[in-house]
Amino acid sequence: MKNILYLIFILLLFQNYSYTQETDLYSLGNRRLFADFLYCQKDYLRAADEYKEILRLSDSDTLHLKIGLSYLKSGSLDSASVYFGHVKINSLLYDYSRQAYYKCQFLLNHFDIVELGPYYYNPVDKLYKFSSLLGYKELPVNKEKFLRPFEADERRAAFDFYDRKLNPPYKNELTAAVLAALIPGAGKIYTQNYTDGIFAFLATGLMSYISYTDFNAHHQFRGWLFAGLASFFYGGNIYGSIASVQIYNAGINFKLNSDMKFYLEDKNYFVPDYEFCK
Repeated sequence: MKNILYLIFILLLFQNYSYTQETDLYSLGNRRLFADFLYCQKDYLRAADEYKEILRLSDSDTLHLKIGLSYLKSGSLDSASVYFGHVKINSLLYDYSRQAYYKCQFLLNHFDIVELGPYYYNPVDKLYKFSSLLGYKELPVNKEKFLRPFEADERRAAFDFYDRKLNPPYKNELTAAVLAALIPGAGKIYTQNYTDGIFAFLATGLMSYISYTDFNAHHQFRGWLFAGLASFFYGGNIYGSIASVQIYNAGINFKLNSDMKFYLEDKNYFVPDYEFCK
């Protein structure tokens, strides 16, 4: 009988221990650790879901910030903005959350919102300046005013982008057309389109030469046929040179925008990462 009672007592202790372990496993502390683990493993959407479950039980500015960061990392910028906006104004995390919020607005192309941002946040001011470089706002004429928010190591890049935007190395359509009219293919070579330029020169020259020799040999039909082809290549060479200028200038704009976007990504849009992964 004593042995039976002892066995029952052991089973009850084991059951209580198992229950305690299970309870600890789902405690807020452990769930936070699990959510942080998911975030650090770049499983951002699952991390956001886990943080939101914890948020139901315990409201916290840190949780709002981490949910915002999870959505930002996963590209859900609207959702990220909402949670960054929930961080209370008296929180130590408020300034950082506002900067992250304006970063989201910049990425969403909501430049009017960025323009209204508080400029004592240097990152917000820098993002607004880049919105003018990207062509969404008027570019400031005063270069020093434009460069003012940038740190010493950023000013050189910002100045280069500003100069490229203000004085783009565009080619002139009229110049290309005149060059093409004087020397077939020269208009395309002017836009660094060397292959098409050489082809236009050879094709126009060859058709003109064949036409000339046919007329000299009294082959009127062939002479007029190749004269027509030479005129076709000559006219196409002028039109193509103008189009080549337009493509070249569009490439200048595309290259500038691409360089700026790579630079902004490298700088994390001037907003430092909130690091808690070890």
